[in-house]
Amino acid sequence: MTQAGPLQWRTGAGWLILLGGGRWEDNETIHSQAISAITDESPIAYIPAADPDPMKGETFLSFYTDLGAPHGYVVPITDQASANDPANYRRLANASLIYIGGGSLQRLLETLEGTHAIDALATAFDGGAVIVGEDAGAMLLGKWGMSVTPGKIYPGWGWVSDALIVSQHMPERVVQVRAALQRYPEAVALGIPAGVALALGPEGELATWTDTDQQVTVTLGAKFGR
Repeated sequence: MTQAGPLQWRTGAGWLILLGGGRWEDNETIHSQAISAITDESPIAYIPAADPDPMKGETFLSFYTDLGAPHGYVVPITDQASANDPANYRRLANASLIYIGGGSLQRLLETLEGTHAIDALATAFDGGAVIVGEDAGAMLLGKWGMSVTPGKIYPGWGWVSDALIVSQHMPERVVQVRAALQRYPEAVALGIPAGVALALGPEGELATWTDTDQQVTVTLGAKFGR
């Protein structure tokens, strides 16, 4: 695992970008920086599993192309069968940037759980691909993710070890976060507001990317002391 302070994340040659949410056009700086982390001209890939709106992925690709990203494709993963499709495995494994779109965390987990798509994401990341998780996609990459309403906690992949990811974080969610840390004292809670991204690099780099005055709120469980 790569480590910076109390945070540890999956070792690989790429970047993990945890985006709290928000409209793409309002987060242009974040997306431009994600594109700048791409190391080759391989296609980019969009995963629509959390929200199967057929137009959303194409809109994303157009937006990224306008920002200077390589050409790309929507990887048509909407259920377990498509998540195990060898063609989709190749699309993901060979991508330079993979964007896990926002939507329903439960749908995202149910679609990808135990499938070859996860292996493809790992292969791409190990080879240097940038992995961007937006909202539900960001929560997926933690060990746990907390939904906005009613604050339900879901198990994630643990790519960010012992992290409870709270996307679309707002100050009024502090009570929910503290209650969750009573259950998971070993956790590091990361409250990521809309319009803010936490960027985790392959050499231990850790940065906040945002166009706003908001920041990531880090809350440590009891394991870390006072």
